[in-house]
Amino acid sequence: MIRGMVSRWWSQPGVRLRIARVVVVVGVALGLFGVLSGRYGFLFAGIIVVGLGAGLGPARIRKRRE
Repeated sequence: MIRGMVSRWWSQPGVRLRIARVVVVVGVALGLFGVLSGRYGFLFAGIIVVGLGAGLGPARIRKRRE
């Protein structure tokens, strides 16, 4: 029951776009902090988080065959 509700909620393009944007902004903030402070671990983590945010976008939604 809960799994079906979450999958319906997650399959909406607007929801996925908002979450992807938030994840990308967090990744950019991590990367910027890493560059400015000289902590390259944060820079690499920011690059990875930006990539994950790009993968979460609504272009990844596949239509159901019903």
